[in-house]
Amino acid sequence: MSATLNLGTFTQRSVHAAGFDITYYEAGVGTPLVMLPGAGGPLLSPTHDALAERFRVILIEFPGFGAQPNDVADFDGLADQVMAAIDALGLTTFHLLGTSFGAACALHLATRHEHRLISLTLEAPAKFRADSVSPGELPPEKFVPAFRTHPERGAPMSPPDPEFMARVWPMVMRLMLDGAVEQAFVERIAAVGVRTLVMFGRDDGIINPINGRTYRAAMPNCVLMYVYDAAHDICNDRPEMFVDVVSDFIRRGMNFIVNDTDRLINP
Repeated sequence: MSATLNLGTFTQRSVHAAGFDITYYEAGVGTPLVMLPGAGGPLLSPTHDALAERFRVILIEFPGFGAQPNDVADFDGLADQVMAAIDALGLTTFHLLGTSFGAACALHLATRHEHRLISLTLEAPAKFRADSVSPGELPPEKFVPAFRTHPERGAPMSPPDPEFMARVWPMVMRLMLDGAVEQAFVERIAAVGVRTLVMFGRDDGIINPINGRTYRAAMPNCVLMYVYDAAHDICNDRPEMFVDVVSDFIRRGMNFIVNDTDRLINP
């Protein structure tokens, strides 16, 4: 999929880690923000360019999404593979943002390597999926509306490429079925103290937004945000809001919910 990617301000590179040549896309300088994509693979957008104006953004393609197959057994294993790539990039601490499938992986990474994280942002996380659907089960006419309230924004969307699905989807489904709603994993995330922002679009047609309650109830340092006028692909439905909120959360932590400038009620 990366061959047709619009790179914008990003540069495509690769790093060898965990037995894979792992592709990643990088732009910007300063504080590192590692991003993990959804199950469709890395799709760069103006949102990524805008974040790269504020941070050193590194978008990592999962091992197995490229030419090399990946028989990893579970999300813990995938998280360790991603961590090996991050180590190979020389990052000691970093902010982590995951989207959908990538957010599920980011959550596992946080349970295993929390000391490396400065903050954790989960966009439409797909770990808990009560009353949700699999994108592979959607008919074509329902695919785009499930992902975007505003399909005219961001890169054009179409149903997944059959070759990509045949190559990647068995691994995706194997991992998504790995303890998705086990109480044991709820107990694991309850031990994660890194500041965490969880975002769900109110119109999400893939992961039911009610699943946000699980993160908010279990994680001790978690803020849950529901985004109006957005579906599963929040960063393309509401790009300006997404960049502003994520940037503010990264920079100011839990203070991001408070305006950083004085405003009079009646100026």
